[in-house]
Amino acid sequence: MQEFYERTNEICFLCTCNTDRTSVDCSNRGLTDLPTGIDAKVTKLNISSNDISTFPENIFKLNNLISLDISNNQLKELSENALQNLTSLEILNLSKNRFESWLSLNPNEVLKTATNLKILDLSGNKFNSMANLANQELLISPSLETLILDNCEIDSIHGRSPLSGLNNINVLKMNHNPLLRIQNLISPTLRSLYISNCQLSYINHNELSYLPSLVYLKISHNYRLQLPSSANFLFSSSLRYLDISYCNIFKPNLFGFPNLRKVIINHNMIRYLRSNEFINNTKLEYLDLSNNNIGSFKSDTFRGLTMIRYLDLSWNEIAQIPEDSLLEMPSLTQIKLARNYLNRVGHIKSTSLSVLDLSSCEISIIGKDSLEGFPSLVDLDLSHNLLSHIPDSISSNTLKYLNLNYNRLSSVSNYTFFMLPRLSGLSVIGNRFTNIWSRTFFDSNPYLDRLELSDNMWRCDCTDNNMFDFYEYITLEPNKKDESYNLICNSPVTFIGQTWLEACYFVWNPGERVGNADNLIWFIIVMIVGLSLCIILINTIRRSMNRRLAAMQTERERQVEEARDRLRQLRIRAEQEALCNTPDPRDLIAPPSYDEALSMPKLNVSCQSLNETGTGKTKRRRGRRKTKSSGDLLEETDRNGDVPVLDDIELAETTYDKNKRRRRRNRRYGSHEIAELDQSPGARRRRMSEYNTEDDSVIEVEAELERPLRPRIRRFSDENQPRESDF
Repeated sequence: MQEFYERTNEICFLCTCNTDRTSVDCSNRGLTDLPTGIDAKVTKLNISSNDISTFPENIFKLNNLISLDISNNQLKELSENALQNLTSLEILNLSKNRFESWLSLNPNEVLKTATNLKILDLSGNKFNSMANLANQELLISPSLETLILDNCEIDSIHGRSPLSGLNNINVLKMNHNPLLRIQNLISPTLRSLYISNCQLSYINHNELSYLPSLVYLKISHNYRLQLPSSANFLFSSSLRYLDISYCNIFKPNLFGFPNLRKVIINHNMIRYLRSNEFINNTKLEYLDLSNNNIGSFKSDTFRGLTMIRYLDLSWNEIAQIPEDSLLEMPSLTQIKLARNYLNRVGHIKSTSLSVLDLSSCEISIIGKDSLEGFPSLVDLDLSHNLLSHIPDSISSNTLKYLNLNYNRLSSVSNYTFFMLPRLSGLSVIGNRFTNIWSRTFFDSNPYLDRLELSDNMWRCDCTDNNMFDFYEYITLEPNKKDESYNLICNSPVTFIGQTWLEACYFVWNPGERVGNADNLIWFIIVMIVGLSLCIILINTIRRSMNRRLAAMQTERERQVEEARDRLRQLRIRAEQEALCNTPDPRDLIAPPSYDEALSMPKLNVSCQSLNETGTGKTKRRRGRRKTKSSGDLLEETDRNGDVPVLDDIELAETTYDKNKRRRRRNRRYGSHEIAELDQSPGARRRRMSEYNTEDDSVIEVEAELERPLRPRIRRFSDENQPRESDF
């Protein structure tokens, strides 16, 4: 089961299937054979327009097939068993293949198995002729009803009848073949025969007698075909429909068809109609003789057409209609006489005529009593003529629709339509009316509900009350007779091209003009106020945006300044930390021990001699420097925390007056340099030696050594090594 569904899905993917998958369309798929996977329940199969050259052998599995289309392929022959097991097949289309001979079809055997075949289409092949096949039947099928042989290049029918093996044939189509004559078509069941667009030139007068059931015969577009003369006319008692249009017929010659219902003989060469031309066609209901060269006919030409309802004599050369010629057709309801040369509407009579078409006939005169002969007339078409006047009191108690389009009418009066009480539609498009009509013209036409007045040369006088009154009559509900946009002014110059309403609106509605002026003023005021509000709103938005931008700019500047302050503070803090953390260069050298310091020799030269190592320029530059006062020096020493130096200086000044001048600092050094020299280890040792030699005051030295020192943060020093501050 799963494999079955897969095959079904595959065929529906390749072709087109309906919902229940009973119809499969595989046309235009480039197939060379019947695709696999088609279910046996398929009833309609289309494999046309492919490249199949051999009739599919496995098609016999589709025993439910009703319609098979294998047209437009490459088939050249059919085997005897091609349609085996296709007992349900009703329609077989083999058109547009490459069959060139009837023998390639096996015509005596191939259709026997298709017991329900109804339609066989073989058009578009090349059989060339329909002849007997060595005393065999052309086709044998007890069920076939329709045989189509269009475009098969058949030029003759001879020998045994090709229809003798088709016991149930109803329709035979042989259109578009180079067929010259109809011969040996014998069939008791054939009802419809189509032989259009062939080359028929003659039909034997007894040819249709072999088709006793023929009802429909269409032999149009045979440009050389002529019917036999009255002495040897065609005969068929069963024929109902005959179409011999576009042929070369000079006379109708329908005497041999007593049961005709519809005849089309248009576009032929008929020049005149004789007396009693249709005397034997008493059942004829539709006769089309248009587009011939009929110039005249007699008053008794249509005698015997007691059941005719439609007669078309348009596009002929009829100049005069006999007064009583239409009375011979008591059932006639519609006649078309358009495109003839009738220059006036005479006293034509017809008791049953309801539709009369006299358009494009160059009619220039209508008699006052010309419509009195049509007691049943409902629709009269007089368009495209040369009428310039309609007589007053033209009379018809039944006329409803009057068409006067595209004539030369220029005026009507109160009595023009007075005697047309049933008039419900009037059309005068494309005439020459200039003066506006009055609604009083239609006081006697209560049923008028359609009035077409467009494409005229109306002169619009808006001050004329009649114009406004008539405009309301033709446009207002409930009986609106015309659309207002179809009423166009042609004069004066200021109104050309405008509708009546556009041209006269303010004249017919004077209050609207004042109202419109007031509305215009108010509109201008509102526009000015609205524009002012828009300007104010725009300025407000602009100021708000400017303030916002200024605030944003101020905030941005404040943030930038704060960032700069933070960076400045961070830089100062970094400099201070770097200054505090910088190690003292004197700490990089380990100080001498106490014993070493006592054993060290004294300096022969004072520390002041160290300053003399510089160059003369340096000495002069240093001499120019401004030294600090003793107060500044004291403040600086206090700031640096070296209080013992100040005490040493005071002790030296009090105890040793002799060496006071010698210990005076050279003025060429600055205060900071003096402080550095006083704090140097050499200066301390000298002071200590001086104290020891003169006063032997060990107690003061010890006090000096025991004096607490300011702790200092020193980096890059060894904590285990002794420092000068430890002494």
